[in-house]
Amino acid sequence: MSADSCWDVQTGVFTCLTGNTALIAFLADGADSVLDYVPTGTAFPYIVIGESQSKPLDGQRVSGNDMTLTIHTYGRGSGMQEIRRIMSAIYDALHTVSFTVPNQILVLCQCVDSETRLEDDGVTRHGVQRFQIITEPA
Repeated sequence: MSADSCWDVQTGVFTCLTGNTALIAFLADGADSVLDYVPTGTAFPYIVIGESQSKPLDGQRVSGNDMTLTIHTYGRGSGMQEIRRIMSAIYDALHTVSFTVPNQILVLCQCVDSETRLEDDGVTRHGVQRFQIITEPA
């Protein structure tokens, strides 16, 4: 998978998330709270499209990419309810849903695991979801 292919997947996920009205209603600055870089002073809650891992799925008759993309959710609501609500909306937006990936054909997008934790500052809640995304060249 080329760097461009990884960027294509991230672009598709970003567009899908920022276009989901149910999800962005939970975020501090709506669609502007879906980030891949967090500026100082960003209002909570927000989402970060984070780390990715990819491997080629090249064979005699098939060519494609298998990527695991991590999505982080950060909030400061009391308890885990705020984080869980946002994570549920992310799941609904991406899990087994067909969305457009530039220059690629989306074969599969599924959530493979998730976790929540309280950060060391004792205030920030952090949710982590990993999605397996399989694509083929368009």
